[in-house]
Amino acid sequence: MSPRFKRLVLFFFLPLFLYFSMYTWNWKTGYLDRLAALTGMELTGWVLAPGRWLQNNVDEFWSRYVYLVGVRQENEDLVLRVRELEQELGRISEKAKSADRLTSLLRFSPEPPWEMRGGRVIGQKLGPNAILETILVDVGLSHGVRLNDPVISPKGVVGRIAKPGLHFSSVVLLSDPSSRIPVMTSEGRVPAIVQGQGAGAFLEVKFIPRNDPVSPGEILLSSGLGGVFPKGIPVARVVEVTPADVSLFQRVYAEPLLALRYYEELLVLSRTDGFDAGQPVMSPAVTNASSPEAPKAPDKTPAAQPAAETAPAAGPSAAPPSAPEPATVTRHPVRKKP
Repeated sequence: MSPRFKRLVLFFFLPLFLYFSMYTWNWKTGYLDRLAALTGMELTGWVLAPGRWLQNNVDEFWSRYVYLVGVRQENEDLVLRVRELEQELGRISEKAKSADRLTSLLRFSPEPPWEMRGGRVIGQKLGPNAILETILVDVGLSHGVRLNDPVISPKGVVGRIAKPGLHFSSVVLLSDPSSRIPVMTSEGRVPAIVQGQGAGAFLEVKFIPRNDPVSPGEILLSSGLGGVFPKGIPVARVVEVTPADVSLFQRVYAEPLLALRYYEELLVLSRTDGFDAGQPVMSPAVTNASSPEAPKAPDKTPAAQPAAETAPAAGPSAAPPSAPEPATVTRHPVRKKP
């Protein structure tokens, strides 16, 4: 037998014989199938387990770190968008409130000879050292505003024009000590004068005789005397009434119907009949020449209104103008708000 045939038998026929022998033996017993299944599953598990562990860790790393970079940017964009929407909502809400205020202003319709024009408050507490209770509005002489034109709101009287400029004007508030407005009570129609006492103090209601009816909660209306303010506009609400003891007049205090610092839009009223509210106008029938509290000399400042001298006469029993003023009437302290 040649060496070449031996090699052929060794490498071809011998493996083929062994294969068929094992196949026959496995076909009869099934041992090789069970062994292959067992070892195959073990090998497959040992091979796939590290791969699965690596896949899970890579997925977790991606979801926690790499993928969250985009999520973080998206969250920042959403937060910025929410802030923009909140600001837009605030602007829309403010516009709605402003529209409501302007609507209430437009509902006011003054009677002839008065005409109205709207203005916005652009400054508060003006004057040297902020002494005067004033505000600044964006209407002036170019808009037809004149000295002493009344300034009102839907709630009632705010003050009057104290210094008109070309495009802006200073408004003296109702609470300023130089402000005096002729009023009458809404129920008893008792004439009186409302004078400011400064910031944080009640308004003083002067010249209400001791026997005339007035009660807390009663609304004071502008009487129209002096021609500065139209008749019938609410001015203040009575908060305190002290009966007179030795004085001819009751001690009465009132408060504005709305805090004067909270206005944003106002109405300025002007007369169309040529009447100049800046000139003193006095009627002999209503001049308080004999009142114990009448001023001894007229006020030369623009704040002095002819209305301050329109209090009802005290009667024949009043002291003459040259008589000294009673201390119980003129020297009582300013009534502050609690």
